[in-house]
Amino acid sequence: MDLKAYLEPHCTINNNQPKASQRITAFVDCFDSGLNLASYEVFILGVPEGRNTFENQDCSLAPDEIRKSFYSLFSGDWHFSVLDLGNLKVGETFQDTYRVLTDISAYFIKMNKVLVVLGGGHDLIMPIFNGHSILNKPLNFASVDACLDFQKHGNWNSKSFLSPMLSSQDSLLAKYSLIGYQTYLSSQKEIELMNQMHFNMIRLGDVNTDLSDLEPYIRELHHISIDLCCLKVSESPGNPHSGPNGISAESFCSIMRYAGMSSSIQTILLSELNLFLDLNCQSAQIYAQSLWYFFEGFELRNNDSLFLEKDNFLIFHIQSSLAELVFYKSKSSSRWWVSFSAETKSIENSLLPCSFSDYKKAVEGNLSERLLKHLKM
Repeated sequence: MDLKAYLEPHCTINNNQPKASQRITAFVDCFDSGLNLASYEVFILGVPEGRNTFENQDCSLAPDEIRKSFYSLFSGDWHFSVLDLGNLKVGETFQDTYRVLTDISAYFIKMNKVLVVLGGGHDLIMPIFNGHSILNKPLNFASVDACLDFQKHGNWNSKSFLSPMLSSQDSLLAKYSLIGYQTYLSSQKEIELMNQMHFNMIRLGDVNTDLSDLEPYIRELHHISIDLCCLKVSESPGNPHSGPNGISAESFCSIMRYAGMSSSIQTILLSELNLFLDLNCQSAQIYAQSLWYFFEGFELRNNDSLFLEKDNFLIFHIQSSLAELVFYKSKSSSRWWVSFSAETKSIENSLLPCSFSDYKKAVEGNLSERLLKHLKM
């Protein structure tokens, strides 16, 4: 794929800057057609497209502002390679931009790389979804958002992408998680529909109660997208739909760290940042710092695959009234999985990521909502 024809490199990064510098500008390389893309593990792409957003078209200006805050930070003790591709040249219509973003997403997914997209609107999840769909495999997507983005009227946009994602007969969406939604901003019928489809609906209160319980949901994702309205407006003023309640900046950075640790996530979308509302660039700084935590998590990625290295796990058998449970704890990462039958031939296909809390409840004779939902499926 001739990427150069579709990209405008970000000029503030200097590939000749001494690597001894501790700033992220020295850690990240800038795209050049002569570089060997296969040697990089993570790619950053700005997509200044806001024409199909709902009452937030100015989010198209966000990518470079996020970069400005991000490249002012110091890098961590990281040992992977990152390439900033610059910004995607937007098409004559937003559909043209979608088509190119679909092709670029598919290109890096096929290369088994990680693509971080700086939006732009939350509607950009659709071309990224289509990029994943080219591989013809079941997909596990998630959004961190204050509400369900179902189509209310007219054509779909950044607040209604779930309708086409779910309604297509060819859709490969196997699982979907909505993290941090606020019930009073969502229709009860839509919530019931999502529950009937066995999707994961995680309320803001649950996020705030035990953030660590989110990690198993994030661990098996292929994509996670962020709508800035998920954050409380007092901490992040850069979105017209934000409210007084929401996820805190600290919790959001933890979520992004979990995303970095997930070996299955290949794409991330940071969306809906409006610079004209962003007092003191506060929201841009939050997105920049969350990206730093994503990199921190990426450094900690651990392919602690149970079905390959059983000796690296502690195994616990628990008998419940519904099933025989076999819990596995990684000795290297302390992460947990559960299998619902000791007689399962394919351990890999029967494993469910879980938490210590799930194990503790099972020991006490109770099954968590996560385990019960999986058994019902």
